[in-house]
Amino acid sequence: MRPTVPVLFLATLVLLAGCSSVGFHGQKTQTGVFTEKKPEEPKLVNTVLTGGGCVDSPEHHVRTTKRTENGESYLVVAGNVSVPDASYTLGKPKLVETGWSNYTLRVTGDRASEKPKRNCTGLANYTATVQIPDGGPHGKFTLTVVHDGEVVHRENVTSQ
Repeated sequence: MRPTVPVLFLATLVLLAGCSSVGFHGQKTQTGVFTEKKPEEPKLVNTVLTGGGCVDSPEHHVRTTKRTENGESYLVVAGNVSVPDASYTLGKPKLVETGWSNYTLRVTGDRASEKPKRNCTGLANYTATVQIPDGGPHGKFTLTVVHDGEVVHRENVTSQ
């Protein structure tokens, strides 16, 4: 004899109710199952952007500095992006995971509608602060910096 649809539905609800108390909190749940805490990932915690300025030779540059503050480790990425015109600004940088232990910081130039066109090649500056996880699987990762689709810097980062 095959179970009826209401019996299967009820069995599914009971199963789902038992699973709903399981999460990523690193603690014992009501069902007695121990769960693991989701590992911390690198995250973008601060950005400072400036608009474009006219320059004779617009060259990308990136420099990184590691710093520790209040027991947390950070990688400060400072650079400039060549933009077609000094009226351009930078969009907020984005930190995205691009593979296991690989992260990309994307920085792009945007046309600023409120600024008049200046007809000169420009550079726009930025500083992005990335929090480095303290150990775990993401305590060691590769950071790639991309300006307007062009890879300009790659660095291996560790939490120590």
